[in-house]
Amino acid sequence: MSLSPQWLDELRARTTLSTLIGRTTKIQKAGREWKACCPFHNEKTPSFTINDEKGFYHCFGCGAHGDAIRWMTDQLGMGFMDAVKELAVGAGMDVPAPDPRAAQKAEERASLIDVTSAAQRWFMESLQSGDGARARDYLASRGFSTQTINEFGFGYAPDSRTALKGALSQFDEPMLIEAGLRIAVDGRDPYDRFRARLMLPIQDARG
Repeated sequence: MSLSPQWLDELRARTTLSTLIGRTTKIQKAGREWKACCPFHNEKTPSFTINDEKGFYHCFGCGAHGDAIRWMTDQLGMGFMDAVKELAVGAGMDVPAPDPRAAQKAEERASLIDVTSAAQRWFMESLQSGDGARARDYLASRGFSTQTINEFGFGYAPDSRTALKGALSQFDEPMLIEAGLRIAVDGRDPYDRFRARLMLPIQDARG
């Protein structure tokens, strides 16, 4: 047996994310969601939200985003399988004996989410930089408020073939290419896919 996507989805569904995060972070109810000061960066005004129905958290300040497994790995510093095992105990689920190949694929899926999340944070930072001035002016001319821009995670990809590669140097080239952020061309050096454009992320419950 292996850790199938269906099994992992069931694990997420059986885990109440607000309860998990509330063990180490002070949270408060906000309508159908929960909010808190983000544990991933210093802030005084809460911009970190938890949605139990969808099973994910998101910070409108720094772009941190993920599910219960990501919380365990990113915030608590646990390995992927250790996080899964601990969550399974709380959910009353038996962990299948993992196929090493399936476990590796699960790790790779998590890593791709790490890459795209890091890219989104960088795009958001770039929008607020000098390079993003024209993009900010354009958004303002179209009536987008700062709150809306932050809430939906608007970003900007600078007009450069290598800027993203430099900003995400912690990830290797094959991972950036697999995530669709860099383009590989035979006989030429890879280059950034997105250049000189506004960026708007599309997210699901996993990020």
